[in-house]
Amino acid sequence: MFNWVSPDQIDWFELQKVGRRGLSPTRTITDHDVMTFAGLTGDMAELHTSQSFAEQAEFGGRISHGMLNLALAHGLVVRSGRLVTSGIALLGWAEVRFRAPVRLGDTVQAEWETIQVRESASNPAAGIVTDQITLRRMDGTEVLSGQVSELVRKRPV
Repeated sequence: MFNWVSPDQIDWFELQKVGRRGLSPTRTITDHDVMTFAGLTGDMAELHTSQSFAEQAEFGGRISHGMLNLALAHGLVVRSGRLVTSGIALLGWAEVRFRAPVRLGDTVQAEWETIQVRESASNPAAGIVTDQITLRRMDGTEVLSGQVSELVRKRPV
């Protein structure tokens, strides 16, 4: 099934428990991150791409895109090893809240907690795991939070 990892190293659906928690590595947001995201998405809003414009705006300088922060939160959780080999599909995000800006040079970290584990109604070989994800700056400020649901493989019989 997965020739790059042994079956005892896979984070199967059966191992998921409500209340399980984890913490990601950290990531410092750079100009390159913001400009690459702007180029990929076409969101070239000056709040993200122009220092002179952003200095006159509400945040006093450039900030990263909210959607970049959401993508980074997800990516940081993956970097922590969460459901890397057992995940089948991302099903959706819910209750996403953007609470504070991330400035270029800020370092962020994601934390996750499993809030729901249930059988899949459509796929008997998988279950659905929902985690509460929070992204924080290193000063403890919550940047964003939301719930992500994923389809997760069951251990083969």
